[in-house]
Amino acid sequence: MSILIVGAGAAGGYLGARLIAGGRDVTFLVHPPALARLSAEGLRVRHVTGLQTIPVDAVTVSELRGCYDVIVVAVRTNVVSSAINDISQAVAPGTRIVPIMNGISHLSMLTAAFGLEVVLGAAARLATSLRADGTIEEIVPGVQLELGQLDGGRSDALSRTTAELAVDNVAVTVRDDVLAAMWEKFAFITANAVLTCLAGDTIGIIARAPGGRDLARSVLAEVAAAAAADGHALAGSVLAGLEGNLTDPSSTFGPSMLRDMKAGRPIEVTVLRDFHDRARQHTIPTPLLDAALVVIDVHNLRTAA
Repeated sequence: MSILIVGAGAAGGYLGARLIAGGRDVTFLVHPPALARLSAEGLRVRHVTGLQTIPVDAVTVSELRGCYDVIVVAVRTNVVSSAINDISQAVAPGTRIVPIMNGISHLSMLTAAFGLEVVLGAAARLATSLRADGTIEEIVPGVQLELGQLDGGRSDALSRTTAELAVDNVAVTVRDDVLAAMWEKFAFITANAVLTCLAGDTIGIIARAPGGRDLARSVLAEVAAAAAADGHALAGSVLAGLEGNLTDPSSTFGPSMLRDMKAGRPIEVTVLRDFHDRARQHTIPTPLLDAALVVIDVHNLRTAA
C-alpha cells in the first residue's frame, strides 16, 4: 500500500519516520522550501537516544502523480482548505484519509470535500516539537493512534488502513466511537494548554503552587461544560483521568503550546479558538480560556515584533 503524508512537521514528519522504519511506502507532500531541505538534509529526528537522519521521498503539488491508499493529513487546521485542494487529485474511491490534526473543525471540511466513507476519524497522541532548523524533537517516544469510521461501522478498508499504520512504536486502536476519542483529545489539549499557558509553567509546578490545583479544576469545569453543551459530554472516567493529570504535583508535562511559549516561538491557537467558538455557540462562559487566549496573543505579538 502507498501512504501520502501531507506535511513533514512535528506530527507528520515524526509519524512518517516511524512508518518508514516499519518498511512502509511513504511519500511526503510539502511546499518547495521543505522539499529543498528534505532533499539536501533528509528528515531529521532527534530521539532521546540521539539524532537520526532519514532519506525520504517528497514531492510538491506540481509533482504529485497518481492516487494513494492512505493519505495522512498533518497540517495546521487553518490551512486544511488548501490541503484539500492539494490532495484532490490523489484521492481514489478506495483511498482513506486520516487527519491527525487537533480539534474537530477539520472533519466537516474534509467530509464535505471527499465524503463520510473516505474520511476516517482519528485521535493521535504524540509529543514532539519542530525546531527552527526543521529538526523534529521527540519529547516522549512513540505514537498512539485511535481510528474509526465516522458512521461507527467497520469495513475491510478500515482494517487495511489500521494494519498499514500499525508498526513498531505506532500503536493503533480502532474505536467505534471515534468522535468521542477525538473529543477526549480535544478536551485534553484545551485544558492542558489553558492551564499551562495561563500560569506559565508545567503541570507539576502549577499543582505545587498555592491554589494551583483549584485553578486546574476550574479550567477542567469550563472544558467539561463546553463539551457537554456541544453534545459530547466527557465520560466520568475521562474526567477523572483529566483531573488526575492536571493536578499531579510530580508531573513534568507541558503541552506543545507551552513549549513554544518558553522557546519564544509563535503559538498556533486555532484549536483553542475552535473550542472557544463552540462554547460561545451554546452561551457557555469560558473566562479562563479567554484569559489564556489573551496571554497567547500577547506572546505572539511580542514574538512577531
